[in-house]
Amino acid sequence: MFEEPYRWMEAVSTRHNYVQEKLKLGQPVLSVPYNEGLLIFGFAPQPGKIYEIYDRIALGGVGHPADVERLRMNLLDMAHLEGFNRSAQDVTSARLLQFGIAPALKQNFEEIQRAPYIIRLLLVELNEQGKPSFFRMNYDGHWETFKNGTAIAGNEKVMDWLQTEIQKQPFATYSLDKALQEAAKLWDESRKIKSDDDEDENDDDLPASLQEAFDQWYLEGAVLTEKSTSKAIYRPISEEEINRLKSSTD
Repeated sequence: MFEEPYRWMEAVSTRHNYVQEKLKLGQPVLSVPYNEGLLIFGFAPQPGKIYEIYDRIALGGVGHPADVERLRMNLLDMAHLEGFNRSAQDVTSARLLQFGIAPALKQNFEEIQRAPYIIRLLLVELNEQGKPSFFRMNYDGHWETFKNGTAIAGNEKVMDWLQTEIQKQPFATYSLDKALQEAAKLWDESRKIKSDDDEDENDDDLPASLQEAFDQWYLEGAVLTEKSTSKAIYRPISEEEINRLKSSTD
């Protein structure tokens, strides 16, 4: 009987190791402010990293595509139910995390009979005053909030490095093109940290440069801004903006 708590702790530790190993090759998603709102983007071999959740809220995901989709749908349902029962102004990232998805993820992770979610989430919001907020959530329900941008990645060392580098730059003063260029450079540099840290044969299949990433993978991105030609706060990055970014990296 006295061994049971230790067995549970050992099982939870094993789950951490299992999920971290599965996440290892997940490509980073970055989100930073710029002078008219906020930007969220990432490269991936297949689409499915960036989504709109509600009028002022967007989501980025790293991990198993099925888990990303399941949690995306949960967040969508929560957001629209909250908006219907209360008001659109009451739908915030903090409420969705604190009272919705975080408790569910924590419970799932600690119930060792159930398969854990293989996922990290990035939730971003542009509030009514035009101020951006950035939230990062782990697969075990732990979440953090940031004012000046953040990133998620499969590799924790890469994620921590990106967080440090994002804080060093005045992204909030940049134009959208400048913010895209600087964030793309960080994405590219972060891959070198990963290859130094993890000698994996699958690394041979990864793009060797930012130009190869443009050619081989999809760039997904979106901005949240009130300075738009439409009423929508959320809009995907345009093809023209992507081409300008690609040209700047030649």
